[in-house]
Amino acid sequence: MRKIFLTLGLLLSSYIVFGQGVMIAAKVGTNISKIRTNRTNDFSYKPNITFGGVVEAATSDVFSLQAECLYSMIRSKSMGTTVSLNYVDIPLLAKFSVGKKNRFFFNFGPMVSVLAKAKENGPTNIIDGSLSPSESTNDRNVNRYLNDSNISLVFGIGAMVDNIMIDFRYIAGLSDITRVSGDDLSISRFDVTLAYALVF
Repeated sequence: MRKIFLTLGLLLSSYIVFGQGVMIAAKVGTNISKIRTNRTNDFSYKPNITFGGVVEAATSDVFSLQAECLYSMIRSKSMGTTVSLNYVDIPLLAKFSVGKKNRFFFNFGPMVSVLAKAKENGPTNIIDGSLSPSESTNDRNVNRYLNDSNISLVFGIGAMVDNIMIDFRYIAGLSDITRVSGDDLSISRFDVTLAYALVF
């Protein structure tokens, strides 16, 4: 994990030194997420919250590199049980923009997510892979059944008007989030966020 932060820091520092402008922003919004599975049981999309900070360094009026640190609360439901996963997301995005005062952009790139908390609540044990009736419908900690991190691919479009930035994204999970043998779980989600930005 330290190597990831170091790599992001070095990349961002090089763009700040040689770039043409820097933007920092605070953002908040909603994600609508779903756990995808190879099991017979299906999951439904559920909304929740995403928030965090953004640093962008531009090399020209068209291209910039955008790094973020976000806290995302993911929810999805299956067989009456709601699964809640909290992640620290670190996307590193290539961003292409057009326009002057009002700018429109497209961004894409990889995202590393580190698991912060995982629980499920409902009548069925979902994350352990058993799909058996639960002895309790209270919150159950399921961290031990999940990998500590996962990789996703981000595709986004948006606009920036004055200091306000709105961003629409689709995030496709590339890696298996579960440690349970024979299972294959990944996360797909749609994010809509609003940010207030300062440009230097």
